[in-house]
Amino acid sequence: QGPLPKHLHLLIRRRGGCALPRASSPAMNEYEYIYMKKRKDFGRYCNFDDVEPKIIGEVQEDLTRGDMYIEQTVLNCTLDNIPLWSEHSVNTARVQMKSRAMLHVEGGWPREVDYTEAQETMKWRKRLEKDPSFVGAVRTLCKNTVTCIEQNNTIDLFEHYFHCEEPEHLPENLTMKTVALFKDPADETRSVTKIGWHPEGPTRIVASYSNLRFQRMSDDMPTASFIWDISERNVPLTELRTTSPLISCQYNLKNPDVLVGGCYNGLLNHYDLRTGPAPVGKSAVEVSHYDPVYDVCWLGGKLGTECTSVSSDGRLLFWDVRKMSEFQDECVLTDGSKDEPKTLGGVSLEWTMEAGPTKFLVGTEHGLTMLINRRAKKAPEIGTWFGSEDRGGYGRHFGPVYGVKRNPFHPKFFMTIGDWCAKMWIEELKGPMLQTPYYPSFLSAGAWSPTRAGVFLLARQDGRLDVWDYFYRMNEVSLSQKISDYSLTSINVQALGTLAAVGDSNGVVTLMQLCDGLAQPTSIEKNLIGQMFDRETKREKNLEAIKKASAAKHKDGGGGQGGDRAIDQTEYDAREKAFFAEVGMTGENGTGGAKG
Repeated sequence: QGPLPKHLHLLIRRRGGCALPRASSPAMNEYEYIYMKKRKDFGRYCNFDDVEPKIIGEVQEDLTRGDMYIEQTVLNCTLDNIPLWSEHSVNTARVQMKSRAMLHVEGGWPREVDYTEAQETMKWRKRLEKDPSFVGAVRTLCKNTVTCIEQNNTIDLFEHYFHCEEPEHLPENLTMKTVALFKDPADETRSVTKIGWHPEGPTRIVASYSNLRFQRMSDDMPTASFIWDISERNVPLTELRTTSPLISCQYNLKNPDVLVGGCYNGLLNHYDLRTGPAPVGKSAVEVSHYDPVYDVCWLGGKLGTECTSVSSDGRLLFWDVRKMSEFQDECVLTDGSKDEPKTLGGVSLEWTMEAGPTKFLVGTEHGLTMLINRRAKKAPEIGTWFGSEDRGGYGRHFGPVYGVKRNPFHPKFFMTIGDWCAKMWIEELKGPMLQTPYYPSFLSAGAWSPTRAGVFLLARQDGRLDVWDYFYRMNEVSLSQKISDYSLTSINVQALGTLAAVGDSNGVVTLMQLCDGLAQPTSIEKNLIGQMFDRETKREKNLEAIKKASAAKHKDGGGGQGGDRAIDQTEYDAREKAFFAEVGMTGENGTGGAKG
């Protein structure tokens, strides 16, 4: 913080190698610049401004100075890059520990003064203050402390810079790294169909292994699935034995020793790890599914014994593991047609207590998503068909809906994963409000971050894992990383948001660790993401109102076909301009057009 050195010595190097001086050179121009600063400004953070460039000094080119140097002879040397290792063993001495008591008393008093008596100590202080040497000692000590006190008054050593200011979003390089790989011990190649985390912490995962390719399952293929300890990567902790391969398996949220799994032959297995790897209960064949059980889910009952399962046979079944001989309720997944209803196979299931204990989301093989209500003393019924053109919806997937996931912070909004994109929905609308761009490969799985409201992960069949952060940007992916050379089949993020387990078609579960920027939330993220969802919902409702008004206008006027849904472009542009003006954006750079 003092002035810079007066002389700036410049060293000139010639091209072609190092140069050594031959003779002393004449003195170069000297440049001096003195920085002036008040004492009270020392220690404060800098305040930088953009200023115009100014030339302080320059060195003119002098070709004659090159004659003062000679080129050094080129030297060749050989280096060895093999590290040297040594092994040592040390036997340290044992440390003996003892416990001893200590008594702290007030010291510094003369022997003749009893410090426990207040009157004696007061008399001694008054007598000391009258001593002439006491005044001189105090003055000597004050000389040393006055300088420090004045410095503290000039510079606030305890000042908090940017106190009570929290950045909205810190720009940083988002990363994720591979922590561990868990390889299927079976000799025959099997895919990881589902992954479940232990509910009490990031300690164990259960992985279901099967081969879903048609007629590719051999008679000798192993059927067991495994539970892995993330600290032991070579050998599984235990196995789950079954007569048919498990397609899905999940931990019980209230009792981690209990699991339920759906098999390839349509049966449900009930496991209790305290009794062994074999199932303690199975569903009866005559009441079970006819096709593979693609997803299972535990329900939040008082006893934690109820669960539900969905299969491609077009049925959603509700079970109580205490009585597996029959199911409690049944819901047939149909397209809603009154004349000839068609049964739709279910491949994904979602249930959360926050969204409502009676609401179930089911993704089907035909690209539709259904909202099923299960009320007390009533049979489960389908309430809404999302994406069905026959039921007033739009935006269905062009293939099976491999995943349906509710946002953990805003449960009425959910995400569906299918074909080449992921779509965002709300229960109030039958069409998607947001959509990711189409990928060059199919999407096979997805998951929301349990700690950040705007972060979700998508697994692709080309082996890449994409991370979207809507709090940062909505027009492109925030992080994309190659996970495996094989197609990814499943993904599950741990409750703390820092670990993600990804399975592939080669039977390998890859444990990924997300950086703090993808796991740690900010105080305003939840509200901002909620406002963004509400804004997009309002925009979709406005567009839907325009369509209905246009359809009614054509119907009353008798013009056009009965199913004509033409939109008046002038009215559409006016509505869209008014919407962007209301939310404080423009149509060119707003994020309202993120639905590609």
